[in-house]
Amino acid sequence: MPVLDEIALVLSLKRGNSTAFERIFSLFHKKIYNFCLHLYQSPDDAQETVQKVFVALWEQREQVDENKSLASYLYSIARYMVYKDFRKQVYKKAAFDHFILKSIDLEDYTTCDVLYNELLSFLESVIDKLPERQKEIFKLSRFSGYTYRQIAESLNISENTVDTQIRRALDFIRKNYYVHYN
Repeated sequence: MPVLDEIALVLSLKRGNSTAFERIFSLFHKKIYNFCLHLYQSPDDAQETVQKVFVALWEQREQVDENKSLASYLYSIARYMVYKDFRKQVYKKAAFDHFILKSIDLEDYTTCDVLYNELLSFLESVIDKLPERQKEIFKLSRFSGYTYRQIAESLNISENTVDTQIRRALDFIRKNYYVHYN
């Protein structure tokens, strides 16, 4: 799509033009769906996320920057939503694991405590292997509770850079975990 056409389309969207929204939906729906499907490997999850992406676009239409790529904006929303879903799944698994650990007999508590401390020590050693900047970003996010925006502002980098660095750190941690514990 020519840049001027995209700018005009985004400006119409910002004014609440539903026809512009429908045009954007028809232009990008399949691309965003394929992107999500690649990440989820589940057509239902991918379709649900696509719907959320376009709902978010409509709700945030006034903040869309007409001078920036609309495709990049939509992919960023999709990436954030997929990440949020994956994170929620991790939290659910952790809560379930915690529940299981709490239901273990008291005599097994010492064993669990030892395993927990071993896992914590392993995690700290893997985090220490991250590149310095990536480690700093990861710790600000996971241990200090900073949002991506807060990290980006404090380190004078983009939110996309923060997202990329955290995804790389998590990937590195995951790979090291599987190598060490499998």
